[in-house]
Amino acid sequence: MILMVVLSRFCVLAMIASVIFLLRDKFFSLIGSDFPFDLLPLFAVLLVVEGVMRILRDNTLEAMAMQRWLQVIISIKGGLIVAALVYLKQHQMATAQDLLLVEIMAALVSLLLATVIVSGLLRQIGEMQSEWSQPSWRQIRKVAFNNYGSGIVEYLYSPSFLLVVLSRVQTAEALAGLGFVLRLTDIIRNYLPGMMLFGVVRSRMIGAYASNQNYGELGGWAGFVFKISVLTLVPIFGIIFVYGSEVLVFAGGKQYAEFNMVFSSLCCWLAFRLHRMILGTVCNAIELTQVWVRASLVSVLVLPLMYFFLYEQLGVWFVVIALFANELIVNVLVVAGMRRRGYVWDIGWGWIAKVVVILTLACLPAYLVKGEGTPLLIAGIVLLNLLLLVGLLAFQVFDKNDRTFVNRGLGRNVFKVS
Repeated sequence: MILMVVLSRFCVLAMIASVIFLLRDKFFSLIGSDFPFDLLPLFAVLLVVEGVMRILRDNTLEAMAMQRWLQVIISIKGGLIVAALVYLKQHQMATAQDLLLVEIMAALVSLLLATVIVSGLLRQIGEMQSEWSQPSWRQIRKVAFNNYGSGIVEYLYSPSFLLVVLSRVQTAEALAGLGFVLRLTDIIRNYLPGMMLFGVVRSRMIGAYASNQNYGELGGWAGFVFKISVLTLVPIFGIIFVYGSEVLVFAGGKQYAEFNMVFSSLCCWLAFRLHRMILGTVCNAIELTQVWVRASLVSVLVLPLMYFFLYEQLGVWFVVIALFANELIVNVLVVAGMRRRGYVWDIGWGWIAKVVVILTLACLPAYLVKGEGTPLLIAGIVLLNLLLLVGLLAFQVFDKNDRTFVNRGLGRNVFKVS
C-alpha cells in the first residue's frame, strides 16, 4: 500500500513538473512573474524529490507514531543545509543554482533515510493482525478525492497564493512586510507546544477510534489538543498585541513596525486555523470528508466576491480578511454538518470565555508600562506573562480532565489525578 502511494505521488509530481516545464512561457506570463527559466529544471527535480520524500517522512512515519525518526530526518536535513551554506559562503559560491542543488541533495539524503527507516519498521511489524481488514478501494478513493478537493480549495486561501493575487495592485514594500509577518506567524504555528503534541497523538487518536469507535474519546482528545494549542498561543498573542511594533523592529527592522496590527490579527487567526486542523483530523476519522469538501467549496464563493468588490480598497488587509473568512465558513459549516449527523462538537466555550477575560485583564497593565527602551519592554512582557499565569491558575482553566489527558499522552503520571 505504501509503495503504491509513493509511486502515485512520484507519477503525479513528475507529470506536473513536466507540464510546467513544457508550458513555462505561458505559465509564468499568466502570473506575471519574471522567473529565471534556467533554474526551472532544478525546481522540477526538487518538486519531485521533496514531494516523494514527504510521503515517507511526514505522512508514513507520523501514521506509524514514529515522530522521533521524523525529527531525526528533519534535523539531519537541516544540518546538511546549514553545513552546505557555510561551505558555499567560505568559497563564495552562493548562487541561486548552488542553493537549489543544496536543497536537492538534502532532500535526496532525507528520502534515502526515510526509505531505510520505513522499510525497517515495516519488517519489525511483521504480519498484520488477523482482526484488521484493509479498507476497500472505494473507501480509499472517497477519502482521497474529498481530501484532495478540499486541499485544492485550501490552497486558494493559502498565504502564498493570496500574496500572488495581491501583487498585482500592491507595492513591493507592502508585499515584503506582509510576507514577513506571514512567515513569522507560520513559525509560531509550527513550534507551538500544542501542535507538537497534536503531531504525537494524532495517529493514536485515529487508531484508537478505528479500534473502539468511541467518538466521545476522540472528541475529548480533540478538545484537549485545541485547548493546549490556544493556551500556548495566548501569551504570544498578548505580547504581539501590546508590543507588536517592538517585536517586528527587533525581528526585521523598523520598516516592518507599521504591520503590528496585521501581525496581531494573524496571531488571532491562528486559533481558528488550529481548530480547523484538529477538526479535519476528526472528520477523517469518522469518515465525514464529504462534509469537509462541501464546506470548502462554499468558502470559495467568498474569494471572488472580495476580489471584485474590495480587492484594491482593502490593501494588505485583503489577505487577512480572506484568511479569516475561509476559516470561519469551513469551521462553522463542518461543525453544523457533524451535529446534524449526531456528532456533538464541544470545544468548551466556558474556558474560552475565561481566557478572553484573563487576556484582557493582563494586557491592560502591560500596556500601561509600555515605553521606550529594552528594560521597559522586558518588564512589560514579564508582567503580562505573570498576570496570565495567575489568572489561568485562579480561574482553574487547566482542569482535572486536561491533566488526565497529559498523563495518557505522555504515558506516565506527570500530574496527580484524584
